[in-house]
Amino acid sequence: MATDTMQTRVYCAMGRVVALIMGLLLLSSLLSSCAVSNNKPAPPDIPQSTLSEKARREQQETILKAHRQALKELYRLKPSTKAEIRKAAGYGVFEINGLNAILAETHGRGVVFEKATGRATYMRLARTDLQPGATLTPYRQVLIFRNPQKVNQFIAAGSPANVSSDPDIKVYRLDIKGVATQADWGARYFRDSDLN
Repeated sequence: MATDTMQTRVYCAMGRVVALIMGLLLLSSLLSSCAVSNNKPAPPDIPQSTLSEKARREQQETILKAHRQALKELYRLKPSTKAEIRKAAGYGVFEINGLNAILAETHGRGVVFEKATGRATYMRLARTDLQPGATLTPYRQVLIFRNPQKVNQFIAAGSPANVSSDPDIKVYRLDIKGVATQADWGARYFRDSDLN
């Protein structure tokens, strides 16, 4: 009889745990549906820019000017890169600023050109290989995409932090020391909603 009482208690306790879990799941579901209905995102093809059209154009031109300067410098220092970019499926140029890494969510901006369409996509980057409190020395980065699918994927979804290990993307770093192939670097790239 003591065994039956013990089993009954165990079953009751298990029933309460199951009821508690079900209640929490229901509550979580209700809360998430409330959050979704109150904060509906804009359709994906409507840019969520906070900039005026004039400010948007000015920032785009600033990025394109840095792009032209970086390519001119790259071609001067390493002439063979001109042919590499001409043969590439796409390429991007990024200007990385020297802000304190702990204070800045993004560390640079740039533009990626898809060769098949000629379309320019403005992007941002965040360095992921920095220690808290580290500072960046400003530099420019040129990414050369050998594979059309990679450039399309990069433009559409950005990149994971380990893109430097991708053999279909070659990266040059331009700084005060000159130009070098950048073999190991960590950055996450994503579309700039203000400029596209």
